[in-house]
Amino acid sequence: MNITTTLSHYNLPPRKQQKPDTEAACPSCQSQQARLCALARTQERKRIARELHDELGQQLTALQQGLGVLRIHLGQDRPDLLGHIERLSSISHSAIEVVREISKGAPIKKLQHNLSNTLKGLIDEFRQLSDVDCRCNLPKQDLELEPRRAAHLYRIVQESLTNILRHANASRAEVSLEQRENDYVLEIFDDGQGFILSDILPDSTGLSGMRERGKQLGGPVIIFSHPGQGTIVQAIFPVNINR
Repeated sequence: MNITTTLSHYNLPPRKQQKPDTEAACPSCQSQQARLCALARTQERKRIARELHDELGQQLTALQQGLGVLRIHLGQDRPDLLGHIERLSSISHSAIEVVREISKGAPIKKLQHNLSNTLKGLIDEFRQLSDVDCRCNLPKQDLELEPRRAAHLYRIVQESLTNILRHANASRAEVSLEQRENDYVLEIFDDGQGFILSDILPDSTGLSGMRERGKQLGGPVIIFSHPGQGTIVQAIFPVNINR
């Protein structure tokens, strides 16, 4: 049987011409898509900043006013509590200022002067809020980090101390930062109850936030922990991110 004759009995569909991938073939389309994505991210950040300023700022202001009323009523009956109230009022005031700075998209103002002193102030606040013996080992000379990288480092330390305060049940902690050749090594240690790393969801806000901040610093954030053996949060990042 003739093959050509046999095939002619079937109604074969016409072959479609493959259309070129216009997006892959058109650099300007890719560039436009990237600009649209960047614009969407910027608009989302602005929306979140507005929500922070309006909602969180309002609640913190109400908290500060409530502490003021509490200070007046307890001033004579419980003078021993006035120191605690003053510290809480100071913390709420600082939080209001930070919310304002974040809503403007600016780095934390106090980080623009001396990062080491700012970290020491953060550790002092931690000591006042907890019974944890927290020590710090920071460079004597100020770190040469631009404000935005300094803000990411500060937030990693802040998140780690918050986790110690909430979850660790620790008696000792230490924050250390040192330069090893061309890298900085940050470590936050506690002797608390520790945890199993696999029990923490990979997309948890605190963990994913620290890892993202590590990327902005230029290196990884690694967590070492085991039940009964405490926790170490370590960040390694270059002194100069452009090297």
